[in-house]
Amino acid sequence: MKIAVFDIRLLPKAKEQIQALATEPATFMKDRCTSEQEFIKQTNGAQAIIISPWDKVTASYLDACPEIRYIGLCGTSTANIDMGELKKRNIAFSNIVSKGKEPVAEFIFMQLVRLARGVGDYQWKAEERELMHKTIGIIGLGHVGQAIAHLALAYKMQVSYYSPHRKSEWEDRGLRYLDMTGLPGANEIIVACGPTNVQVLGKAEFERMQPGSIIVQASAGTVFDQPAFLAWIAQEGNFAMFDRSSSDENYRAYKKLPRVIFSESVAGDTYESNERRGQKAVENLRVYLQGDKEQGVFNT
Repeated sequence: MKIAVFDIRLLPKAKEQIQALATEPATFMKDRCTSEQEFIKQTNGAQAIIISPWDKVTASYLDACPEIRYIGLCGTSTANIDMGELKKRNIAFSNIVSKGKEPVAEFIFMQLVRLARGVGDYQWKAEERELMHKTIGIIGLGHVGQAIAHLALAYKMQVSYYSPHRKSEWEDRGLRYLDMTGLPGANEIIVACGPTNVQVLGKAEFERMQPGSIIVQASAGTVFDQPAFLAWIAQEGNFAMFDRSSSDENYRAYKKLPRVIFSESVAGDTYESNERRGQKAVENLRVYLQGDKEQGVFNT
């Protein structure tokens, strides 16, 4: 089987294991594809591809690459993949449902401490501040939200959350449930941890936020109403934090705005997380090649 690997985060060990599973030299990209035309060209007849969450699998891409029989996503969200087309074409698919989101939380708190202490381009308040005992609201209490809540409690912060489903075990640990009417105005720091491309903050929520507050996007894609966000960030004293996992579109739109901290790094990418990601990608590919899964969708 010919294999093309588009996720540039995979480490040498995983690449060696993938090559061992291929029947001819595998293609390993050194840079991310910036267009569908390049994506098609680099696929070059591969029957199996291993992609990152930023690679878009569309009907037009699949039309141009009819040889594809397996797609392995090195991530969780399928927002950039036309799952209906995969099912229609009987293309097997796997993703990686990772519960280890501590690197994301660690990165976010590193950035918050830098902003509070004025280490970097900006300082949150006129005087250096501590995060201890500050108020933080978490929108979405999945794996990322829980990792952030864990660190926030360690900082002795006052933590509230919104989730479509109440999390009694976290309320027992000290979190307070608030709906989206109350959460924005009750917190100095808001962290958006919802699903990819699901809007969680609109005009009404931005208008309820405290002056001089901080928004952190910890989810991928577009999760804010853009005009409302632009009006909010234009107000002196407000700050926003992003990393490159949010999307290239957001990077182009927000990177140069005052009081926006937009990291070139991806919050969840460390040596350790890339090692874990690569091993799961190899395992998924091996499962498919061994025929232990029927053609169709599976995840691990």
